[in-house]
Amino acid sequence: MKTINNQQWGDVWSKDLKSYDPDAELDAINSENLSVRCQKILRYLHKKIGDLDGKQTIEIGCGGAIYSLILARMGARPTLLDYSPDAIILAKRNLDALGLQGELIEADVFNPPSDLINRFDVAMSFGTVEHYRYPERLDICRAHMKLLKPGGVCIISTPNILFLPHEILKAGLMMKNKWFLGYEGSFSPVELRKVGRKLGLRDMKVIGSSWRADFMRYVMIVRETSTYRRLFNFVEKDAGSSNNLISQKHHWLDDFLGHDIVLIGVKGDSN
Repeated sequence: MKTINNQQWGDVWSKDLKSYDPDAELDAINSENLSVRCQKILRYLHKKIGDLDGKQTIEIGCGGAIYSLILARMGARPTLLDYSPDAIILAKRNLDALGLQGELIEADVFNPPSDLINRFDVAMSFGTVEHYRYPERLDICRAHMKLLKPGGVCIISTPNILFLPHEILKAGLMMKNKWFLGYEGSFSPVELRKVGRKLGLRDMKVIGSSWRADFMRYVMIVRETSTYRRLFNFVEKDAGSSNNLISQKHHWLDDFLGHDIVLIGVKGDSN
């Protein structure tokens, strides 16, 4: 039985669809494109697979598919996979808003269509695997590898358990029964490296988002809100615009203390 609550996440995407704002989505995409995390990912991709034009990518648990859109604007051919029909609709709206094309698949990554196996140059997820407990936690990471061709790049981004502002916020919301994203077990950089070794990734790295920008975003949230409910709504709706006001500069602590940590590596020929 899967840890993730399909109905719960279906409700999240349904809510996002009802409040859909293409300008806000574009702001979020542009903001992330300039982020420390994104720039590190792009440098790694260019080093390992070269020009992204024509490369096939798949985003697992795509939601709004921000990273698929970023790579598609660089010429990649995106496939967007999610089990939620509303998430697929949201991804389609974002593609249309940017005038981009992509393959949209409503399916379970644990049982993907056979034509997706060993097909992609990049298999990635952002904010997905932490919603599973072991052994499914490792199984969904392995699912990325199943979709990659040899030499393809695996990207798995999760919240960092060492970024305490998020963990404190989450605990407070759970105490007040305001947390609606189901189980979320944030990773540590050490755990993520262990996962990478179990996947057999080559040239593996764990990279982080800008911890200073992340911390200042939470400071701004606290200044703008007076209750946990308002605070959480601000995180969901205005995080992108907040990030636009915060300088994104690399710091050596990012890979340890950033809000998001990313496992990135290459699938070997024997995987």
